[in-house]
This record gives sequence, structure tokens and C-alpha cells, in this order.
Amino acid sequence: IKFTDAVGRKFSFPFELAATWAGMEELIRQAFLHVDGIGPHVAEGHYDLIGPKGEIILPRVWETTIEP
Repeated sequence: IKFTDAVGRKFSFPFELAATWAGMEELIRQAFLHVDGIGPHVAEGHYDLIGPKGEIILPRVWETTIEP
């Protein structure tokens, strides 16, 4: 999964780790562990994930929306 965060950093997450919402959420938390300012907000789940067409992907539909 290609992921660009709110500060412009780019990540490639293995599909197997990001295929579930819980897995993706953990990867995002790890990515923001040491980011001042926004890191604590991300740790509390205050973020949206945006798809390639600019749409927000809700946690409930994550597993049926993403694909390798």
C-alpha cells in the first residue's frame, strides 16, 4: 500500500500488514511515533485516510476497498 502522510513522507506498506484496519492503524501509529505536534493526534485516531481519487476511506469499509 502506498501511503503519503500529512507531512509529505512516503511509505510502502506490505499489503498483508495493511489489509485490515487494525493493521493499517498500527502502521500509521508507528509512522507518527516521533512526529512533534501532530503525532499525539494521530495516536488518538484523529485522521482520515484518503484514496487515490481524493475520497475518504472509512474504517468500516477499509478491508473491502483496498487492493494490492
